[in-house]
Amino acid sequence: MANYRKEPPDGGWGWIIVIGVALTNMVNQSLVSLFGLLFGEEIEAMGHGTMGVALVMNICSMVTNFSGIVTGPLLKNYSPRLVTFIGVLLTSTGLILSSFATNLAHLIITYSLFTGLGFGLIMPATFLAVKTYFDKKRSQAVGLSMAGTGIGQMLMPQLVRYLLDEYGYKGATFILGALSLHGLVGSLLFQPVQWHEKKVEVDETTSLLSAAPSIAKKPDSVVEVPSKSKSQLENAEISTCVRIWKKICQILDLDLLLDGVFINIIIGLAVVYTASISFSMLFPFYLQEARGLSRSETALSMSLLSAADIVARLSIPYLASKCGMGNRMTFLVGGLMLAICRSLVAMQTTLETVLVASVICGYVRAATVINQNLTVSEYCTNEKKLPAALGLNMVAKGIFVLTVGQLFGFIRDYTNSYSICIHVQSSCMIVVMVIWAVEMMVKRSRLDV
Repeated sequence: MANYRKEPPDGGWGWIIVIGVALTNMVNQSLVSLFGLLFGEEIEAMGHGTMGVALVMNICSMVTNFSGIVTGPLLKNYSPRLVTFIGVLLTSTGLILSSFATNLAHLIITYSLFTGLGFGLIMPATFLAVKTYFDKKRSQAVGLSMAGTGIGQMLMPQLVRYLLDEYGYKGATFILGALSLHGLVGSLLFQPVQWHEKKVEVDETTSLLSAAPSIAKKPDSVVEVPSKSKSQLENAEISTCVRIWKKICQILDLDLLLDGVFINIIIGLAVVYTASISFSMLFPFYLQEARGLSRSETALSMSLLSAADIVARLSIPYLASKCGMGNRMTFLVGGLMLAICRSLVAMQTTLETVLVASVICGYVRAATVINQNLTVSEYCTNEKKLPAALGLNMVAKGIFVLTVGQLFGFIRDYTNSYSICIHVQSSCMIVVMVIWAVEMMVKRSRLDV
């Protein structure tokens, strides 16, 4: 009798999922990079400088990433469709309520908390929705789905500029909140992968051989305990505290934090993410205040950066696979190049050179955006622990955004220089990428021995 195993479809309805994720990201995730353009002038009108803008943005990012504590368990028990649906509703609610903000505290509650939590639910849920449908073409599918964010980042600056000119801050924010609800349509396309899995016939001999290791050797986590020891353990007095801690560790898979390589990975990802969030926030201010660009010229620069980002999200996965580069190596190379390019952007003085540097910066940025979650999934091959690994990665990013991200804002206000702040961000990125390279070389040398 023939044996069968189920595999992801690697296409078919999976490409519909990709379209749904692209649509959701286009009207939700793309809004992250527009914070400075949309809220900057309003926050300054409230009497706050760069530190105030950084505070709202960094608390939003902190909430987004600390939501990883709950998204892991949520995605273990509920479908990516439902989690994304809730995330879109929260994002839209936060934006609509933010349109009525009259002070910084109001904006922190509405945008930082509501919208931040919405972003936090959408990011891992959409990634898992795509990942479960693809195996061989995973990088290409993730890149294509994230191109929706790039398209949004390319078109939204022009839309935000128009809405601000025509309707002011309140009208623009309210309309964007309504626009984000289109993500609900995208989330409805996330059909469970079980509906479309394909059956693959497995040779009986191969099946037996592949099953042999699991029969011959039990997993490390399974320990045979004599029946007498079990009864002794059951009768032993165990603290309430100990039981709760063990339960928390089990739910959140905190044993991942005992892995030094995993810690190194999430720290590197967190630093690059924090620098990117800070750069996105400062970029429109840098163009308008330091370089004297108009709002339309600033929007053009941001749109060109995002257009290059879209091209990269479609091409980099293909180029990386042709070069035999894994997700982490692609992220490392992209991170180093991005740090250099951003420093080059900070040294330009004319509109033409700023636009050219923005295009280059946008292209290499995609390598770090696409491979954020892919780097984690490449290292964490245990599918049951992957949601928790993604959640812990988000928590690490939240910690760094609240600390290092706020430090970047302080540096900008203390030095009164956008260029110095951008150079500091680039330096931090280079340091963590060099540490990654050293760790990977040491690991490679041990394997060779």
